[in-house]
Amino acid sequence: MSGADSRPLDDDALRIPADYVATMFDLRDRVAVVTGGGSGLGAAIAIGYAQAGVRVVIADVNDAGAAATKATIDAQGGSATTIHLDVTDRAAVDAAADAVVLSHGRVDILVNSAGSAFRSPAEDFPEEKFDFIVGLNLKGTYLCCQAFGRKMLAQGKGSIINLGSIGAFIGYPWASAYLASKGGVLGVTRGLALEWRDRGVRVNAIGPTLIETPLTQMAARSTSITADFIKARMLRPRLGLPRELIGAAIFLASDGAELVTGHTLMCDDGYLTA
Repeated sequence: MSGADSRPLDDDALRIPADYVATMFDLRDRVAVVTGGGSGLGAAIAIGYAQAGVRVVIADVNDAGAAATKATIDAQGGSATTIHLDVTDRAAVDAAADAVVLSHGRVDILVNSAGSAFRSPAEDFPEEKFDFIVGLNLKGTYLCCQAFGRKMLAQGKGSIINLGSIGAFIGYPWASAYLASKGGVLGVTRGLALEWRDRGVRVNAIGPTLIETPLTQMAARSTSITADFIKARMLRPRLGLPRELIGAAIFLASDGAELVTGHTLMCDDGYLTA
């Protein structure tokens, strides 16, 4: 195979140590930054990581939400700090990456969960809403990948997990800006994974189905057209729960996913198979 190392492996490389599986998913004492960790999917993943022994940095513009997530983690005996962060502000993102490494010594995991949605027919979609959605969901993800990715590249190891969507693979009505942003996140995930694969930094995404979160509840109050379209094609008549993404987030962050990069792990309850 072109580019592959054809040298024979020694016996030690082929041996499976006795404690190999025991440590495969061990995330204890790793440092994770979770953007959008003040609510919804980000909050669930932050709490899940803390239960796994990760030192979590909750990054959000929603200071009250971030404090609430931290309070839950504290009550459960985990370790968490908060940082106010607008992911669309390059200077703020760069400063946050510096601050995390200064205070925690390193950054092992980045979860880009900050995002939003707006429902409108495409012909009437407000330009300012399009700019906001694409700026937050796509540009915000990209800026965080850059800033925290530099720290991981300097360390020689790290895992970046972007929150994608079934909307990166299919279309649904009244969500054109959101679909554009999540399609972009898919491209960024693949592109960075390719660039950084030989430098120790893996970049993957999670692709959820429609999940019950404050964001989906807010969007449903304005119109049910998008949700009704998605729900009508679900294999089971229920929305996903934020906690049901924790397992995927732990796997992608762990050494058990050492060969997994540029991949979108679908948590869609089989939606794309229908």
